[in-house]
Amino acid sequence: MTYVESRVNVWEALAGRAPGEPGGPADPGLWGAVVDRLNPASARPVLRAGIEAVQLTSARGVPYIMLRSPDDGIRSGYLRLTPEEWQLALLMDGENTVARLVAEFARIAGRLAPDQVRRVVADLAGNRMLDELPMDAFRPLEEGRRKAPPERPGQMMRGRRTLVFPIDGLVTALYRAGGRFLFSTAAFVATGILAVLGLVLFIGTWVGGSQSLFLTANSYLAGAIVLVVLNAGVLVLHELSRALATKAAGREVSAAGLAFYFGIPSFFVDTTDAWMAGRRARMLVAVSGPAGALLLAGVVQLGGLAVPALGGLAFKLAFLLYLNAFFQLSPFLPLDGMYLLMDWLEVPSVRARGLAWVGGRLRGQSPRWSTLDREGRLVGVYGILAVVWLVLAAAVTYRVFADRISGLATGLWQAGLLGGLLLVLVVLGLGAPAVFFLLSRLARWWRRSGQQRAENDREADAPRRVAALLASDLGGLPEPALHGLAARARWVHPNTGRQMVLAGGAQSSVYVVVEGALQARKPGDPPGTIRHHVGAGGVVGLVNALTGRSTQLDWHTAGTTLLAIPSATIATVVGPLPGPPPQDRAEAEALFADTPALSGLAVDQRLALIASAHPVDLDAGSPVILPGPTHAIVVESGVIAMPDDVELRRGTLVGPVGDGSPGMVAQTRTPVRLWVLPDASDLPPLVGATHRPGSPMPVVAASGGLRPGAPGQDSYPPLAVPPGPPEGPENSSTDRRFEGRLWWLTVGLLVTALVFTGLSFRPGPAWAEMPTDNALLTVDRGRANAVVDGAITALEPGDRRYLANGTRVEVPNQATARLTLPGGAILVLCAGSQVDLTSLATESGREHTPKATLGLQAGRLLADTTSTSGAYQPLHLTVTRSGGEVVNTGVAWYAIDPGAVTVSTGQVTVAGAESTGTGGDLTCGDGIAVSPPTAPDAAPSEEPLPTDLPSLEPSLPPSVEPSSAPTTTDPAQTDDPTTQPTEGTTTTPPRTTRPTTTPPTTRPTTRPPTTPPTTTTPPPTTEPTTPPTTDPTDGSSVSASAPTGEASASSIESPSSSVGASTLV
Repeated sequence: MTYVESRVNVWEALAGRAPGEPGGPADPGLWGAVVDRLNPASARPVLRAGIEAVQLTSARGVPYIMLRSPDDGIRSGYLRLTPEEWQLALLMDGENTVARLVAEFARIAGRLAPDQVRRVVADLAGNRMLDELPMDAFRPLEEGRRKAPPERPGQMMRGRRTLVFPIDGLVTALYRAGGRFLFSTAAFVATGILAVLGLVLFIGTWVGGSQSLFLTANSYLAGAIVLVVLNAGVLVLHELSRALATKAAGREVSAAGLAFYFGIPSFFVDTTDAWMAGRRARMLVAVSGPAGALLLAGVVQLGGLAVPALGGLAFKLAFLLYLNAFFQLSPFLPLDGMYLLMDWLEVPSVRARGLAWVGGRLRGQSPRWSTLDREGRLVGVYGILAVVWLVLAAAVTYRVFADRISGLATGLWQAGLLGGLLLVLVVLGLGAPAVFFLLSRLARWWRRSGQQRAENDREADAPRRVAALLASDLGGLPEPALHGLAARARWVHPNTGRQMVLAGGAQSSVYVVVEGALQARKPGDPPGTIRHHVGAGGVVGLVNALTGRSTQLDWHTAGTTLLAIPSATIATVVGPLPGPPPQDRAEAEALFADTPALSGLAVDQRLALIASAHPVDLDAGSPVILPGPTHAIVVESGVIAMPDDVELRRGTLVGPVGDGSPGMVAQTRTPVRLWVLPDASDLPPLVGATHRPGSPMPVVAASGGLRPGAPGQDSYPPLAVPPGPPEGPENSSTDRRFEGRLWWLTVGLLVTALVFTGLSFRPGPAWAEMPTDNALLTVDRGRANAVVDGAITALEPGDRRYLANGTRVEVPNQATARLTLPGGAILVLCAGSQVDLTSLATESGREHTPKATLGLQAGRLLADTTSTSGAYQPLHLTVTRSGGEVVNTGVAWYAIDPGAVTVSTGQVTVAGAESTGTGGDLTCGDGIAVSPPTAPDAAPSEEPLPTDLPSLEPSLPPSVEPSSAPTTTDPAQTDDPTTQPTEGTTTTPPRTTRPTTTPPTTRPTTRPPTTPPTTTTPPPTTEPTTPPTTDPTDGSSVSASAPTGEASASSIESPSSSVGASTLV
């Protein structure tokens, strides 16, 4: 098996018109070979047999021809031509010279276009469609292609393909075996339904936190391995979907293999043959990968719902599928989404130009929206759409980080060095595109910095600037003039898509294209039009500098490196325009602009023809003679007659004929003034002597130069529109529809981004990435200690840590902490508390049931067993303590001390006695009411309730709570109170070391007197036998048995007090 790279397209780069392609071959001698083979007088191209040609129609109804070379597999070349260019190609039979082809194309298209003819010949050769390919010229590059990856490792990280193998037979078999049914109307409808259902289930699972993303069998390492394996399957599925879509279009899948995209190893299939099937087929191939991901994600989500045991695996796979679809559909990245929109709009380089316009507007450099034409608005909306997607991506990234990666970091960071290393690998894996982008930008900045330092050394860099000028259209100038221009020239490295020249404005610099290309269009042209394409060696703005005129075209970059020379320097060094006197030149300019066969030429090309032309005045009856096969004449005034008596008047081009000796071609009927063009088959340079452009262009790109023919990121043959005047009438209704739908897409994406941004303020499931037998400890205030096997880990405020069974949590005075259990139940650990985690587990099923057993050794614990997730039942909590076991039933909010239990809401069983709370507030003994942590308004009260005497132990409550605090009940009482008395009753309180003075309240109107104890005798160990005389609805209290030395107290407030919760002692 051979390691290969993408196809090397030497001739296409030499043609100088593929967008985004740098010029300049690896072998400088190739330039001379190309020039010789395209010599108009000697080159006789021959079209290969077996070329497949398909006539297609663009989005705006313009016909074009797509060609495929007769080669097999990945060696096939693809080329887009106009119908006129295809007629020209059919004339390449080895008999016609390039000069004759120029004449024939003038007859076919009605205009003189020697550069276009040379470009067509070079493009056909570059795509292996001519028999006379100089195969020896490819040999040095073919040898370079077969180097093994270890010799060229850096290329693997730049999207290069390796390990290529044929796959068309396998894909054909899969398509026939059932893949064709995936492209039926019913399949499209089913895909939409399953995609929606799957997305709803996935969002519910994500928000509920019932499935972990990074855990498998409570192991982060196993989870990472599973994700890597599943991601490989996702990539294969994506490419397989594209391959099947290519088969659905009736085309060939030539090859498959491995590649690196954004630094991620990936699988690829070559679906370029779909270009021969037209625009809809290209769009189908682009959307099939994300659509396949959405379809499979819906299926696996429904499978996980049907089989709960597979829910975790289904959730992981669905996440990867949705992530793949989200990034593949991005208009910001050069992936399926970009190609989908580009094929829909059919505007080449729309992504690069859109981003360049947005960036330029932020800097105040790009044209305002109000000045844009139809294509400019499409490009601008695309740029806005890409930025909106970037905002959405940032919101999604934050949501994933807050909900999942933060939990993963909590689990792995406490696992030591290996855990930290695994965390770094997982984060790098998830953020590989962003990391690769940042690294590439950093590397580019580093190269650019070094290059800028070299360019700033003007003396050392002068030879490179002179070499670039010598290899350009200015190379015919005298050597002193070239050195004078090089002294004032500076290097410019604009981003692809940037608008360098604005129509109607003054051009301050003349640009020499050293690498890449500049593309021009006239404002108001139909979208997708490229009037002129200036490749390496071309010059833009020369005429404007010499004449002082404003430019009529907008010029955009396509992977370009430029030399910028001040216009004033050009005018000074080059001098006036060569050619006829100013009066004759003005007449010739007006004439050539009125001549249909010449009006399509660029202004500098027409001026170059004028510079080499000369006028001739003939009397009536004089013969009109063409001196040679490449000569042509333009009628300025008068009438001439052809041999068939057809009369020709002003603005008519006669010639060239291409070969032979034409001699007399017409006769004047009236006095005639003609302009004679000595060589219409090859445009001469505007300034300087005619020279052979065989000098090699220096490599100056920051990346060290790309190899000839290397596909640029915006090079896309189906949209590589041949340069020329607009074809067909403008269809403004189509473009208005495109713009409107693009705006709706932007608005929809913006609303989604705003929704995700709003959800960023919502806390995520903190337990989602926590092992099922763990609890999350969060320190809110002060310091807390986690003791595991005698080892103490001190936690600072804000620290989070997963705790397993057998861990003791110590919360000193002046500190508070929280334990979060699966499902969202929260236990508040008050100051001075000590808790042992005896048993933590979660029963899985359609609904998860978390269970926990804790040992309360000291202090106070506030338990909120409410589940904040619909996928979890309320926490089943068992607390063992010296005063008896405390167990809740369902949702409850209660406080637990070693000797007392205070129930606010729910049902709690204390030592076998059940009680239902009645809605009072709970505190940590400091008089500040604590709201249930799972409640929407869970913030504690800012104003603590007043107390008469401070609590001696912050972890113990006062014997009588404020009016908002719960009352107390007898643990042995089996009947709940059902009536409310008119007078309160009290029982004799046990003696205690703590004062039992009732704190004041703002709500009761009467209060029974209470008397503080006068002795410090410990309370009796037997229960009092005096029952209450009434059955109050707010409960009664009886002192329960307490251990020796442990204080306990109970009381009943006046019935005028607010109803409290039951307190069991």
